[in-house]
Amino acid sequence: MKKVLILYASSTGNTEEIASLLEQHLDTKVLDITSKNLEMTEVDVKELKEYDGILFGTYTYDDGDLPFETDVFNDNLQNVDLNGKVIGLFGSGDTAYFQFCEAVDTMKNEFKCRGSIVIDHVVKVDLFPDEKEELDAIKELGFLFQKALSAHAIQSSS
Repeated sequence: MKKVLILYASSTGNTEEIASLLEQHLDTKVLDITSKNLEMTEVDVKELKEYDGILFGTYTYDDGDLPFETDVFNDNLQNVDLNGKVIGLFGSGDTAYFQFCEAVDTMKNEFKCRGSIVIDHVVKVDLFPDEKEELDAIKELGFLFQKALSAHAIQSSS
């Protein structure tokens, strides 16, 4: 059974809702899923090595900034090798800002720098996930994440 961490920062509950919807689209028969909110739980970045895959979500603060808890997490991430970990990214933002969901892109680049297998498809939601396109994008991320975990398992065993 693959170990998966859904880790997110959510100020208003929007990113938390995305995390919850993602979890609903994962197969619990083959995945052991743990969900943590960065604002509620202190996460030691070394814990990430315990998981086969990580779904990471963050909201974007102001005009493209990482929120405080994501920024602290990112600083701690700098010395961690996540080579081979499958990473999927999601987040919420507000299209009223020029740098819509920029924090998601920032974290995508950071995970790539740590040697992770980062899924190209990211989910960016304008405020709350209630549009059909957003819900379809969340479902697609769950599918692609599981597919990447399976493909990585096959490559690792070869």
